[in-house]
Amino acid sequence: MKFNQLATYLGFAVFISACGENTTSQEHVVKAKSAIEKNELSTSEIELKNALKVDGENAEARFLLGQLYLSQGNSLVAIKELERAHSLNYDANKVVPLLARAYFLAENYEDISSLSEDGEYLVIESKIKYLAFKIIGAVFSEKLEVAQKITLKIMSLSESNSYTLLANAYVNFAENNNEEALSLVSAALLADSQNIDALLLKGHISFALNKFASATENFKQYEKYQPQVGVTKLFIAHSLLRDNKYDEAEKYADDILAFSSEQPLANYVKAVVMFDKKDFRLAKSHAETALNQNYNLPVLKLIAGTSAFNLNNYESAYHHLNAIVKQMPDNHYSRKILAISQLQLGLIDDINETLIGFNATTSEEVRFLSSLSFQLAELGAVDQAKILAKQANESATESNAEQSVRSGILKLMTNDPSGVADLELTLEANPNFEGAELAVTYAAFQTGDYDKALKLAKAWQEKQPDIAGSYNMLAAIYIAQQKNEFATQALQTSLLKEANNLFALTELAKLNYTEGNKTAAEKFSLRAIEQYPDNAKALRYNYALKRDEQALAKIEQAYKKSSDNMALTLLYIDALINSGDLTQALVISNGMETNIKTPKKAWLQRIAIYKRQQNELQLITTIEKWLKANPYHIEPILMVSDYYVKQRQVDKALHYLDKALLDHHKESLVLKIVKMQLLLDYNKLYEAKKLYQDQQVQGVKSEFKSGLEGRIAFLEKDFVKAAQKLTLFYQAYPSRKNALLLALAFKGSNQEVRAQKVLQEYLAKNEQDDRIRMILADSYLATEPNNAILAYEKMLINEPSNVIVLNNLSWLYLEKGELEKAQLHSKKSIEIAPDNPNVIDTRGMVLLKIGERLAAWKALSKAYKISDGQDMSIALNYAEVLIANNLNKEAIALLQQSATNNNELSQRKSSLMTLAKKQ
Repeated sequence: MKFNQLATYLGFAVFISACGENTTSQEHVVKAKSAIEKNELSTSEIELKNALKVDGENAEARFLLGQLYLSQGNSLVAIKELERAHSLNYDANKVVPLLARAYFLAENYEDISSLSEDGEYLVIESKIKYLAFKIIGAVFSEKLEVAQKITLKIMSLSESNSYTLLANAYVNFAENNNEEALSLVSAALLADSQNIDALLLKGHISFALNKFASATENFKQYEKYQPQVGVTKLFIAHSLLRDNKYDEAEKYADDILAFSSEQPLANYVKAVVMFDKKDFRLAKSHAETALNQNYNLPVLKLIAGTSAFNLNNYESAYHHLNAIVKQMPDNHYSRKILAISQLQLGLIDDINETLIGFNATTSEEVRFLSSLSFQLAELGAVDQAKILAKQANESATESNAEQSVRSGILKLMTNDPSGVADLELTLEANPNFEGAELAVTYAAFQTGDYDKALKLAKAWQEKQPDIAGSYNMLAAIYIAQQKNEFATQALQTSLLKEANNLFALTELAKLNYTEGNKTAAEKFSLRAIEQYPDNAKALRYNYALKRDEQALAKIEQAYKKSSDNMALTLLYIDALINSGDLTQALVISNGMETNIKTPKKAWLQRIAIYKRQQNELQLITTIEKWLKANPYHIEPILMVSDYYVKQRQVDKALHYLDKALLDHHKESLVLKIVKMQLLLDYNKLYEAKKLYQDQQVQGVKSEFKSGLEGRIAFLEKDFVKAAQKLTLFYQAYPSRKNALLLALAFKGSNQEVRAQKVLQEYLAKNEQDDRIRMILADSYLATEPNNAILAYEKMLINEPSNVIVLNNLSWLYLEKGELEKAQLHSKKSIEIAPDNPNVIDTRGMVLLKIGERLAAWKALSKAYKISDGQDMSIALNYAEVLIANNLNKEAIALLQQSATNNNELSQRKSSLMTLAKKQ
């Protein structure tokens, strides 16, 4: 109810005190009355206090002192004196109405009702005043029915009495009958111009009716009669504020704040005034002071939030504005600054909700939505960017070339290829609009359509033959086409049009360096540095050409001049990493603020440092911090999943992929494919087949789709289908992994020759891939030992200590009868892996074949023990050496306890058993 606030204001009062002289009590009273008649209030107060010093039971002195305090608005002290006078049986007709008014001003509404018994016996005039305050007290106590009932009683006594009219006005004001209330209170003042309580109410009614000038006038009149009711200044300040008289309002607010610095309404007034003066620091301070006193007006939160935004305090802006955003109209400016604050704080998911219903009705608002969409796209929040881009396009009040270009570029940034078509249509409709022409050229260049880009760039260059940028555009396209000669010519012409333009200088330096002309490259780089000593691009090219202390010092100098320049900071970190100063590089990197706007490059640098330091804990911690700071970047998701795959924590890797696909990357085909590959790599067939049904996955290139189908068929052991599908996949993507998958599929379908052919063809194009060569050599062991030997020998060139290669070669040469070579390789093997049972086994058999039976027995005995008799081939070799050493019984015992399901080994076992029994 509106009176609650009014009642709170009425609690503010100023107290004063005085002392008196020592004469008879009644003489002091007489002097006081005389002073009152002359309006000498201070003198009268002194006389009355002196009277009470002489006789504290002087009822008249108590009454007059209470009346004096009340006339100035000092209700609390007035109550004390009037209650004493009442207890001393002073005339109730005088005391009770004044005491009731004092209780009203002090908000002691229940105490007004406590006077009811005395009120019954008052004369009509006094009873009307008492009942009026009883009605007002009931109104403020929200007992409207009681107030209405007493109003009937007071009107029965007198309808025209000023206080009857005042009480009736309060009841109507409480019922929101403001016009009737104003009429009644005006009548009350006509009936008694000295009814100061009517002035106060008229001020409040006028304020409610937005008649702020009238409200101010009535409040000022009330203050004149009641100077110690300090809250009146608040009413005046507030009404002046609403009347747009900010300077005068501020003076009253300052007076209040000088005594009560946390007074909420005064701080509210001050906040509005300071906001109007664009003193956002003070506006925010005063608004927050008022809010901290639970004066929770939306306008205060708006002032506090907007001021914080203008002070770049986005966290505070978000705190205040987010609390009221739902109360704001769809197109209110606060929604825009809240959205920007959310962007700064990385609360990307909240932006679209903040701008729901925001209908851009001006070109400025369309540009706002477009700009926000651009920034979201740059952060990787593509889905959110698309929503705002669509909103901007739908809100555009008129179709023009600028908006069409903006729309096309936004589509391209959000991976919508139709943006190119939009730009081309804009150019066709507006052939002289330079922005459209450049945008189409850039779009073609970015999408790799260099022929179209070149055609458009040439057309623009012909229109703008004197602009260096037209030649720079041509040069960029020529460079992409690797037509360096044409690029050089275009760049040199660019320098003729605009001497020392940075793009031409740095690109000429790069081109010359690429072509081996280091002297010319350094010349152009030096010109760039001389003209742009603090430019990151110029410094980067200079450092690339001359990675010495001088080049590093130039970068450091530029960085120290502008340590807040992101490009220079990233360049300096790069240079420190390249120079090997990882400690300083990490200091600079860790000094950068990390949030959603931190560039990918900064994160990648920090990760590179930890990799070089082999600090695995900090490496994964940094990747996870990156993911937390910007969940829209796909790189940390791929990195963290790859990390846990290498740690053999596949489920954890899948957890990160699943979380990303559920939250910020629902439509990320890259993550879906990575997840699919991971599921297939770890034989999670059910989940892989389920993901394969995804609409996006189904839409991949037919060759890639064949690869997925082939791998699924492989896991289902349908090797014929797997080979068919993986052949198409391998032809499109001839990687080592795909060659191996195809070979395994052929092998699974009993097509060993075709499997070997796949690996042979791969090796013909990838001569250094010894891993595939090893697999191919292993496949030759049983059927083509000579090819196996050739492959293993070739591998020894790059891996002379590869024990598997050495051991296999030793065995192959042993079987071939080239015992010298077999002995040579087995000796190297045993030196490298003296405790490997297979290596010892091969060594034993070589020794046996060259006639060193005892040495062979020792070696094979060791191999048998190490393998714990579980390797049947080693067991049979051991049995053979036992027979060779005439230990037939031991050989027979060993053979009897050895079992195998392999036909070849079973046959050899039988032969050895026969041999052992014969001797």
